[in-house]
Amino acid sequence: MEIAPGIHHIVTDLQHPTGVTNTYLIVGREGALFVDAGWNRPGEAKARIDYWEKLGKPPVKGIAVTHRHTPHWENAPAIQKACGNPPIIATFTEKAEIDARMQGGKVNRPVRDGETLSLGNLTAEFLDAPGHTYGSMAIFVRETRALFTGDNVMGTGSSVVNPGEGEIALFLQTMDKFLRYGPAVIYPGQGPVVSDPRSKINALIQHRKDREQQIVALLRESPRSVEQIVAELYAGVKAGVQHLARNQVISHLIKLEKENTVAIKDGLYLLG
Repeated sequence: MEIAPGIHHIVTDLQHPTGVTNTYLIVGREGALFVDAGWNRPGEAKARIDYWEKLGKPPVKGIAVTHRHTPHWENAPAIQKACGNPPIIATFTEKAEIDARMQGGKVNRPVRDGETLSLGNLTAEFLDAPGHTYGSMAIFVRETRALFTGDNVMGTGSSVVNPGEGEIALFLQTMDKFLRYGPAVIYPGQGPVVSDPRSKINALIQHRKDREQQIVALLRESPRSVEQIVAELYAGVKAGVQHLARNQVISHLIKLEKENTVAIKDGLYLLG
């Protein structure tokens, strides 16, 4: 459905147990750009292609993949084949990760920060946005100040930053970068549209600062293991997401260790 002039949202199953990843189609006077491609589940690729066909098959200038996680690119090869072979676009950092797992396609156009794609009356600017992953990318439509954030910003709640895939420090830098761009609206990788971007981004920054302060406060009392920190900060968290909670604690500890705020000894973290 068209959720704003020239911005279309394609989702096929809001109740799927493995979650929903947003796919957007930005349509300008001289072409269109897909943003993320969704899971390769039965009917998912067809739904995206059918929607594009119902719009009259506007020439697709690219398929932008915001980051390496499978739900954001799995249908890209099928969409590419159906839409006249437009390039699959991602950052140089994510290209190898995506190419290694993508079947039937690859990233044809790796982009650097600030590169653009013209759709006629709309200009899509590709932004390096590390945090959720090292090579995450956002897309900023200059004329409307619409920002497509991938999973750095979620429509509801906060993003996860898993150790080895991204870093808290980079995430915070990206949030500051988003604020400098002054978006009028955020179209997130998952969840509903964010109509007050500044408040949302500031809340995400504050959430990370609060969590860090909580960890430091615990370590000021006594050295603790990761498991002990998780148990105190995430009491009552459902079993299915406990690994995510643990990963957030580890990611914060990595940041604090790099800043020489904490150290590790005999499996316990303590203030440095």
